[in-house]
Amino acid sequence: MRKLYLVVLFLFLGLAFGCTTTQGTTSKSTPSPEAAQTPPPEPIYTETEFPDVVVPSELTVDQSKTLIVRTQDYVGGVLVVKGRVKARSVEEFFKNQLQARGWELVGSIYHHRNILLSFRRTNGCCMIYITDSFNTEVQIWASETLTGQVPAPEQLGHDTLR
Repeated sequence: MRKLYLVVLFLFLGLAFGCTTTQGTTSKSTPSPEAAQTPPPEPIYTETEFPDVVVPSELTVDQSKTLIVRTQDYVGGVLVVKGRVKARSVEEFFKNQLQARGWELVGSIYHHRNILLSFRRTNGCCMIYITDSFNTEVQIWASETLTGQVPAPEQLGHDTLR
């Protein structure tokens, strides 16, 4: 019986000292070369053809549905991106990122599993349509003059209705 107590005591002491030795060594050791060479975190967004409009890096462009028109002083069209992300997180991403880049959120519509966000600024407008499904699709409709202000109708020579 005494041998049994000694065996249990040695096992307990071995576990107790073994754990503290391992913990002490781990906390005071220097990082391994692999840990020191970890790559930087991936960016949370990807830039687009539209100035100051970015998309989450988890989404990929669907070229078959994308059409961008670019001239010297104008860019507009539709950019379609898809990916396995939650629609609500995509909504929050666009609200935060676009407002931080000078876009003003002027409205939003929620219908079933779809979200429409509308943004504007002095030289353009942007609407983002998010379809929530297994593979979330985002359509970004944007129109922007690249020279600053959008000209008023009278500056274009159009008669205004009275």
